[in-house]
Amino acid sequence: MTRHWHRLARRARKLRFLVTALSVLVLATILVGQVRGWWVKPSLPTAVPVLSGERQECLEPESVRPVGTVLCTGLKLQLNSDSGVVTIAQAATEILGIDGDKDRVEFAISRDGHRVVYLDAPSYRFVAMDLRTRKTRALTPPLSGEEVGKWVHLASSPDSRWFTVSLMGNAKTILTDFDTGQVREIPNVCMVHGVTAKLVVGNQWCRHGDGGIPNMVIVVRQDGSVQPLDDDLQNEQVGIGLAPDGVTFSAGGNLYDVETGQRLGPLLLPPSSRAVAWLDDSHVLAEEEERYHVVDIVTGTQDEVDGESPPGLEYAERHRSGRVLW
Repeated sequence: MTRHWHRLARRARKLRFLVTALSVLVLATILVGQVRGWWVKPSLPTAVPVLSGERQECLEPESVRPVGTVLCTGLKLQLNSDSGVVTIAQAATEILGIDGDKDRVEFAISRDGHRVVYLDAPSYRFVAMDLRTRKTRALTPPLSGEEVGKWVHLASSPDSRWFTVSLMGNAKTILTDFDTGQVREIPNVCMVHGVTAKLVVGNQWCRHGDGGIPNMVIVVRQDGSVQPLDDDLQNEQVGIGLAPDGVTFSAGGNLYDVETGQRLGPLLLPPSSRAVAWLDDSHVLAEEEERYHVVDIVTGTQDEVDGESPPGLEYAERHRSGRVLW
């Protein structure tokens, strides 16, 4: 009888050991998964609008009409939230461009999904609207048809407070604080790749101006000082630009600290892939044909994720397009 109980005790100890070991293994797997990033739940907005286009009847371009004539209006935003649908009837969506053809007017959604920028047709100003409160803020003075007709580029800060409207053919950018209405004009910056309260990262290449150095990416600080981010860095090399932290900048296969101008090192992506979006301050979504990877820029860890619906892809596509697909 005693031996029988000893055997049972030994079996119980072995069972407890196996259960404990299995629990430790499961916990370790979860922790490793969290560190490696395959589970990544990036800090992306949950209320990024799903966009669908809705236009009024559009006028056909005529040669007698001046450049910048509004041809189409009406923007409909379907929100992933309780806010439902927002319709901006006065938003210009197509104008007559400088080449005499119809050009789509860019609009932009802030990264947090809370604000939208559009061209207000009646006033011919670019306006930002807070989708939660419907408060609007004019970002520019009334513009001329030529100013808009020579292409415009829009950008916003990660916290959706600061907005830039770059008049690409006129060699200037207008920077506006949504909260205070403070406006500042930055000359010789024709496209913005990142903006914070402290600085603007953009380039000095202008399609129809001679005020900039072709393709050079620069940092413009609050005091007006200008510093090239890298002597060899050009506009077409900028992909996903500024991270949500407002400091780390990705371009030309490298990472930079925009506050110091220091090159931090290469952005290590899987071979033959390209970065398509920042997921959070330290994770990047990379695309390789139909495969996607989450890359940790700190550890270099690369983990393949679901190719059907990888995290951040919807945001990346919207961020790239910045406009309604008609």
